[in-house]
Amino acid sequence: MRLVQGNFSQEEWTALVTRFQDLSLMQTWEYGEAKVQTGPWKVVRLVWLEEDNPVGACQAMVRTMPVLRGGLVWVNRGPLWRRRGEAGGTELLFQMLAELKRFWVDEGRMYLRLALPLELDEGSGNFPLPPGYAWVPGARGWASARLNLSNPIDLLSQKLHQKWRNSLSKARRLDLSVEYGATDQIFHQIINEYENHLMAKPYATSIFPDFLRILQRLLPQERKLWGVWGMHQGRPLGGILIARYGYVCEYIVGAVNTTGRAVNGGNFMLWQAISEMKRLGYHWLDLGGFDPVKTPPGIYHFKSGLGGTPYRLVGELEAGRGIVSRALRWYIRRRHQGTDG
Repeated sequence: MRLVQGNFSQEEWTALVTRFQDLSLMQTWEYGEAKVQTGPWKVVRLVWLEEDNPVGACQAMVRTMPVLRGGLVWVNRGPLWRRRGEAGGTELLFQMLAELKRFWVDEGRMYLRLALPLELDEGSGNFPLPPGYAWVPGARGWASARLNLSNPIDLLSQKLHQKWRNSLSKARRLDLSVEYGATDQIFHQIINEYENHLMAKPYATSIFPDFLRILQRLLPQERKLWGVWGMHQGRPLGGILIARYGYVCEYIVGAVNTTGRAVNGGNFMLWQAISEMKRLGYHWLDLGGFDPVKTPPGIYHFKSGLGGTPYRLVGELEAGRGIVSRALRWYIRRRHQGTDG
């Protein structure tokens, strides 16, 4: 097996990564390009080959520090190695991680940090680490929940918590209206409301309006961010945005204003999105973050009412050497703790 860095086009990378079942938004071509355009990053795309056949892929965000002769390599939800429809053990992942360390740390002299697309119950206790890797102390893995959209809509409705279902029923009895789709008008209305939302009630997020504008511009029409915009008696309620990749859709923005919350507009709009994503053939809806510690309490409570299946990924891995790697680890820890602006 050999690791190759490639200059992949949008179409080439999309065709490659959609072969894998653990694909996330962070491993899409458009996400990488949007990060480059909104921050101090460059993107590097890698593929593992066995007899010229791709068996794995990885999009890495790289921040070099020439003065220090090194830098940070951040791999979020990668590498991808499990083909769609296959169980895929961790033996191949072990080999791929060893190659990543050789490429970035041993030869590139970089500090490598990864958040694997591996659920905690798969990787806890029985997942061996290649030499040179360690778990990052205190770095908890990403937590969210999923709805299985392959289930009948009646079953999805039955799994709603009673209070959430009651709120949806109340909203249905009101004269609420929605428009939905991937049009420019719907997208810009939601983004403007989202900006107002963040200014009024800031919370920690890596999904900012400017990033979303660039992401939307880069996405092909069939995968543009899909939105629901609500109205009640001529007054806007706000909206929600859904990302789409592979056979998964993900709830990434909820910008429901005071008027919307008063009439349970969030419940009404999200249920419209669930129904439409199911109709469009997506298999799963990821709730886009569902962590009892990190998710703001109001958002956590709202998402819990959907009755999704929670999951948590394993913690973060690191590999590096020397004073630069130690300094970068210290810097990242402070950023995570919110003590560095």
